[in-house]
Amino acid sequence: MAPTVINIVNFRYDPGGMDEASLKALNTEIMLRLQEEGIAALSDTTVRGRHSLRVAICNHRTRSEDLELLVREILRVTDAIEAAA
Repeated sequence: MAPTVINIVNFRYDPGGMDEASLKALNTEIMLRLQEEGIAALSDTTVRGRHSLRVAICNHRTRSEDLELLVREILRVTDAIEAAA
């Protein structure tokens, strides 16, 4: 009855200086760690030939704080990945 608005956001963590294969590996690792830790149920996809992470914001109770937590956790996980490299 009304136009739909998509609730999916595609993005990727890109620290700069990485090729596509390395970016895909890094973002896949971020996704898997967040899933395994029970923090977020991200998925991944390819947009215009480039790998990206995908968040579907479906719950009407999602707050800005929830999305801010996701960003903080992505940064925490990437710090851990970079420290281990």
